Amino acid sequence: MGSLLALLDLQHIDTALLQLKHRLATLEERTNLSAATVLNNGFKKELIGVNAKLAAAKKDIETLEVANHKCEASIAKYAQQLKTIIAPREAEALQNEIAAATAERSANDDRELELLEVVEQFDRQQTELNNQIIKQDEIIQQATHALSVAIAQCEQSQVELDAKRTTISSSIEPKLIKLYDLKRNRRTTPAVADLHNTTCRSCHLDLSKVELAVLKKMPDGELPECPNCDCYLIV
Repeated sequence: MGSLLALLDLQHIDTALLQLKHRLATLEERTNLSAATVLNNGFKKELIGVNAKLAAAKKDIETLEVANHKCEASIAKYAQQLKTIIAPREAEALQNEIAAATAERSANDDRELELLEVVEQFDRQQTELNNQIIKQDEIIQQATHALSVAIAQCEQSQVELDAKRTTISSSIEPKLIKLYDLKRNRRTTPAVADLHNTTCRSCHLDLSKVELAVLKKMPDGELPECPNCDCYLIV
């Protein structure tokens, strides 16, 4: 019975180690960091798009300004030529050129005003996104620290559990540990369990009175096993 009790302690340690492994893989802090990183990457991607659109709008404004300079130069040239033209047909042609250049310049001015509003809108979006990224960077920094702390706690718990396992294992016969390991590696439920009244704590099924009586009468050299799940059973 003493060996089985030691095995039960070992099983409790191994169960705790499995739970710790699962906790380490599913840390809430890891999920929080991942979510914060994904959100920040989204902000950065959106900022790249806004920056590209802002640059394109500014380039269009520069192009319009260059075009307007050409229009103004053309208007000035045609106006100067008009002063020296006597023939009505030639004067009319120059006036048409001046009107066309003036209309083009007016259209360019209207388009430039629209683009200036677009630039102002993109500037606001750029500022908002930069602020969001700064805030999110702080959240990521905090989440990274929280994850590091949680991992360190898990690692410390594992060190403590490993030390306890070593101590307990040293008090159990190697042959018994080998049997325990073989049984444990073949199952997902505990390889060693005790009873809660008549219920096996490994499979959570009840044992009959006859089954309990048989197990209790087993010689000291034999290891009682649950008739339902085959775990080593302390009765």
